[in-house]
Amino acid sequence: MLVLIMMISALLSKESCRALVMTNVDKPEIKIIPDTMVTEGDTGTLQCHVTSKTRPVIQWFKKMDDALYIPPTAFDLNGQLFTVLKSGRMEEGPGNVYSSPLVLEYVTEADEGLYACLASNRFGFSQQFTNLYITSVLSTMPTS
Repeated sequence: MLVLIMMISALLSKESCRALVMTNVDKPEIKIIPDTMVTEGDTGTLQCHVTSKTRPVIQWFKKMDDALYIPPTAFDLNGQLFTVLKSGRMEEGPGNVYSSPLVLEYVTEADEGLYACLASNRFGFSQQFTNLYITSVLSTMPTS
């Protein structure tokens, strides 16, 4: 590996070599997103925390269960069909950490499913998946 880097360094300028080495190291990293359970009618929030040395683009997606209608925003991600969701606000925190919450108000059973957060910058991209589970209001009511 060291010999390869030395050969590349001899062939390229220092700036080009530095950019080549950074591409493997500086792609965004997403903190694992835990599955979330929300009661029907409540607000559900999925958080995507991304560490990136450069400002990333963060986008949320939802797995499509109904293949009868495929919107123009649908695409294949790891062999599953996903649709693009409206992007929320992105907040920058300390230590090159960026957060992008997906807020779902008045959740219904239709909101339940697999979600993906994808973060990208000029050096690459990362993705994490999480499940949103919806519990029925009836199942949370105490029995007499």
